[in-house]
Amino acid sequence: MDKEAKAVVENFARQYNENLATLSKLDAKEKLAMTREGYEGLVTMAGEPEEVYAIENKEIVGVDGNNIPIRLYRPTANNDLPVLFYIHGGGFTAGSLDTHDRPLRALANRSGFLVAALQYRLAPEHPFPAGLNDCYAVLQWLSQNTKALRTDGTKIVIAGDSAGGNLATVTAMMARDRNGPRIQGQILIYPNTDLTLDSTSWQELGTKGYVLTRSDMASNIAMYVSDNRTLAEAYLSPLKAENLQDLPDAVVVTGGFDPLHTEGEQYADRLRASEVTVAHWHYPGQIHGFLQLGAAIPQGDELISRMADYLKIWNKN
Repeated sequence: MDKEAKAVVENFARQYNENLATLSKLDAKEKLAMTREGYEGLVTMAGEPEEVYAIENKEIVGVDGNNIPIRLYRPTANNDLPVLFYIHGGGFTAGSLDTHDRPLRALANRSGFLVAALQYRLAPEHPFPAGLNDCYAVLQWLSQNTKALRTDGTKIVIAGDSAGGNLATVTAMMARDRNGPRIQGQILIYPNTDLTLDSTSWQELGTKGYVLTRSDMASNIAMYVSDNRTLAEAYLSPLKAENLQDLPDAVVVTGGFDPLHTEGEQYADRLRASEVTVAHWHYPGQIHGFLQLGAAIPQGDELISRMADYLKIWNKN
């Protein structure tokens, strides 16, 4: 394991042990609130927030009549900017516009893309497909409002980490299936692609305490997915989808000490087999979530720069 990642894991373990007595006294609702608060607390581990040319907070109306908060990071005053639509992680139950604010500031500055983020509805208050519907609604809005946004509607890339990686690639599937907005590329950062949790890396690493445990993920999935659905549905577990053809070119990021790495690798392989162009970036010494931990784990910040460089290549094509 990368030495900086190991230090983070050890620090998280100490914090968990310190809170163990408190956790044992909480009911499910209180534990979820504590988990969400803890996830918000990771913000400072991304480093200092960079100044961006302009940041705008808006709301759009979703398919259920709900308001969807979005945040736009504009790196320059230029017109016809390419767009990166970013979907945050958090196990489908946590995360916000603020948890990923600092990496997205840096990504906008380094790539030259207008970065659009959203606060989709979270489980268990809003189980599947509420959050996914929010993601697709924002994608449509970005595609339909290019003149007002001063963006290039032919250059939209979708990205997300962890649960957000799941939602990103499934949103791309929905766009394909519904003849929706054209997506030029997808960047999937340690994505959840198989909610059945039966991969080799879940079996080998799911009880090690490397940031993410199998029991915690199973609890999140139980909150996200209602009892009358099978976890093998394509829009839940894209790795299980029968048809992965005609999806956007992809970058898939995995970490060697991340319990999600096998399903990420398998998804990259299945995309290739479906004639989708794929770049697989594997970080052998890395843990889940390192993108958000750039101040503590230098490879997290390096990943932002690598993504930005790749986005510049897509922008030229």
